[in-house]
Order: sequence, then C-alpha cells, then structure tokens
Amino acid sequence: MTSKPLLVGALSIGTIIGIAGCGGASNASTPTPTASSGGLTLPTIPGLGGGSTGSAPAATTLLTAADVQTISGDSGVTALMGACSTTTCIYSDTTGSGGGGGVIFVEPFPGAIGQAALQAAIATALSGQANSNGGSAVAVSGLGTGAIKEIEANSVTYAFVKDNYLVVLNVSSGTKSGADMDSQVGAAAQTVAGSV
Repeated sequence: MTSKPLLVGALSIGTIIGIAGCGGASNASTPTPTASSGGLTLPTIPGLGGGSTGSAPAATTLLTAADVQTISGDSGVTALMGACSTTTCIYSDTTGSGGGGGVIFVEPFPGAIGQAALQAAIATALSGQANSNGGSAVAVSGLGTGAIKEIEANSVTYAFVKDNYLVVLNVSSGTKSGADMDSQVGAAAQTVAGSV
C-alpha cells in the first residue's frame, strides 16, 4: 500500500467528518497523516469523542494485521509503527513488495451530532471518491445505519454508523481485485458491527 492510498483514506475520513459538520472550528484543517520518524502521526479529529455511550474494543482487535494479510493476500502487512490508537489503525506492507494494506477507523461521536448528517457524509464522501477513482459506491444493509461500500480496482471500503460510532474499513491489495476481496471485507465489517 503506497502513501497515496493512505492519504486518500485519511482524506475520505476527514471529508466524512467535515461534511457531517463536526470538524471543529472553520479554520481547522482536514486531518491527514503526517510523516515522522518511524511511521505516521495520526491526527486528532476535533469535535469527536467524549460523547459516546460505552466504548468499542480497540481498533487493532476489530481488524487485525492477520485479517488484512488474509484479505489482501499479502503476508508482509503489519501495523505501521505509530499509526495505531484505540480508534484507528493503519496497516501496510512496508517492504513495498506485496502492495497490501488496510485502515480501520472506529470513532465515537457525541449524541448531539445527528446520525442522518453522518450517513449523508458517508454517502457523499465515498461516492465522490468512487467517481474520482473509477469505483462504485452502493448501499449495504445489516451493518448499522447509512452503510455503504465502495469497490475499486484493488481496494474495498465499507463505512457505516453503528450506535454512537462512525466506522470505516478499507483493505487494498497488489494482487487481488476489489471484487475478489469484497465478501471478506464485508464479513470483517459484519464482525466489527457486532462488536461495536
């Protein structure tokens, strides 16, 4: 997984948050990962957190490196050093040989933020991304509310709102098509939805 998909994934998440109207002050920048020694520094997302009811399991337990390895077909995928927190984890083949990687984002949001706004933001962000990358964004049932998936040539993204959580999963591969990975990423999304 190259830095471009990592940045695209971060921008898609930032777009979802921005469109939902919970991106903080108007002068706040879109969250993107930044390079640092030994990995990435994950951004904080202003306006989120602190308002959820309960807590979700850590992101690394909901979508593991082994899961991403299996789905992407790349045994070299690992969690990037400094790129995982309780709500987010970025996985990549740092050798660059396999091209596999993934992102999981499970962010609590305050109850005051409307689920309808988050659902609309998910649909807008993913369909805009799909149009620019030749993918297709479609609605998905059984994951929560406002669930949508995007299938591109070599990646699959699922995004949905479950209770007080915004969930985004993405897996990419250098050897498998998005269509080939769709059912496995969908199963991973079902597991995450059942655990949140």
